[in-house]
Amino acid sequence: MGGYPGGFRFQGLQEMESCHLVPGDLLALEGGRMLLPCDSVLVHGTCVVNECMLTGESVPVTKTCLPRDHSQQPWQTSCADDYRRHVLFCGTEVIQAKGGGKEPAKAVVLRTGFNTAKGELVRSILYPKPVNFRLYKDAIRFLMFLIGIAAIGMVYAVCVFTLNGEEAGEVVKKALDVITIAVPPALPAALTTGIIYTQRRLRKKGIFCISPQRINVCGQLNLICFDKVRRLLSGLESRGGK
Repeated sequence: MGGYPGGFRFQGLQEMESCHLVPGDLLALEGGRMLLPCDSVLVHGTCVVNECMLTGESVPVTKTCLPRDHSQQPWQTSCADDYRRHVLFCGTEVIQAKGGGKEPAKAVVLRTGFNTAKGELVRSILYPKPVNFRLYKDAIRFLMFLIGIAAIGMVYAVCVFTLNGEEAGEVVKKALDVITIAVPPALPAALTTGIIYTQRRLRKKGIFCISPQRINVCGQLNLICFDKVRRLLSGLESRGGK
């Protein structure tokens, strides 16, 4: 797979490393099977690609070139059909590429790195979005309830010991003692220790969790569904990390 870097920086076809590709480069798709290193839009010729890496479907998909349109609208909205039919996604395998006449099929680089469709999928796996579980909301409400009880007990203790003529130091000690009884200071540490112990037990069975806070709600699950695409990408990323 060769390319015309930048479209205007050099004249003629040159071979270059995929890490040097930038949006706007023109790729020449020729030769046998190849893996696409970036998202690109097909501007000349047709391609047959295997998108099982992204969709999980092993049925080959035919990509057609972007129709020539002189309108001022963005090419995603100006396309009469689905614009995905003209996009070659990163990580997919090009099975066959055909150009017009003697020229090879050509594509323009759109996105690279984590900005590609595959990069966004991998990023969502490694850094999942925070989920607001009802368990956490109820825990915060319970903690606020304990704090309210502790405040009432502290005020009552201060009033009682002050009326009995106790020293100021003793009054403060008794008030703080009431707070520690109502709200255990070791509660967050105990929860964290439980999560760490659970992670170690899961690790011995070959189960890894990238979001430890979700372990607390696993005991309430009755059904778990696995996405084969995410499992495949997770396996590839873990092998690459080793």
